[in-house]
Amino acid sequence: MGAQQGSLPLFPGMAAAASGMGLRLAGQAAADGVFAEFSAASGVGVARLACAADDGELHRDRSWELAVVATEFAAAEAYRAAGGKVAASLGFSIGAYAAPLCAGAVSIDQVVTMIDIVLEASLELEGRFAMLAVVGTSAQELEGLCRPGEAEVAAVLVSGQTLVADREGPVHDLEARVRAVALSVKELPVRRPLHTSPMKPVARELERRRAEVGELRPFRIPVYSALHGGRIEDPLEGWRLLVEHLFRPQRFVRAFDAAQGDGLVRCAELGPGGTIERAVRWLGRPAVEVETFPGEPDRGPRRKTRC
Repeated sequence: MGAQQGSLPLFPGMAAAASGMGLRLAGQAAADGVFAEFSAASGVGVARLACAADDGELHRDRSWELAVVATEFAAAEAYRAAGGKVAASLGFSIGAYAAPLCAGAVSIDQVVTMIDIVLEASLELEGRFAMLAVVGTSAQELEGLCRPGEAEVAAVLVSGQTLVADREGPVHDLEARVRAVALSVKELPVRRPLHTSPMKPVARELERRRAEVGELRPFRIPVYSALHGGRIEDPLEGWRLLVEHLFRPQRFVRAFDAAQGDGLVRCAELGPGGTIERAVRWLGRPAVEVETFPGEPDRGPRRKTRC
């Protein structure tokens, strides 16, 4: 399709969250408006969570999700207010909420409703769960180490950067086996098996309570799916993404390659900053430029990298 005008916002997952991630957005009218709307919809002081919460408070399930999605959408609105042109959007993991927000397909109220339904249903799952971030071994090798029904590959950011989730005991058993072949293994403070089959009951509950969420609106810009790599522009397809991303594995590269194929080579990582930029550099795509907005505290805003 040739190079397109405008950038591709990239919205990272929960693992990108860090204390103070919203500080560089505070005081910008567009961002403050988003934080205020999230606070009104959730009954939680979301701006304070994004700007001032320590790790212990931030990493509580509801706080974490609200703060991450709000920070990402606040960054998107501030980016637009600063003159950034947006052609499409791509959300990885929980970024799947921010992407349709950016596309105008859902409201903040709808996103908060979905977060709450998913959290409520997740608390009904039996057992304890864990998630590992594994660097330095392929998803195929990890799948070979996983025991069927006990641990699953949940998400692949790029080759060699993988998340595994499932029940706590088997995941910890897997951790011991993976340490022999991986560069690093880190347990994340995520207590739900996101993007794996144990989340199917949660997805069914979200589907059952669809009327509480309300209908999605037409997409003003396309959203690229990390489930199958396709472009989503239809509200029904958008709803399927929001339901199915709960229990189906994420593959960032599928969506990223589809966007590149459509000529989107200028990207803006919007939110906590840095995670996806580093992943794209890992991919080694010299034609792609990635900008981080608002940037990390030690790197400054709007850093651009030619990958």
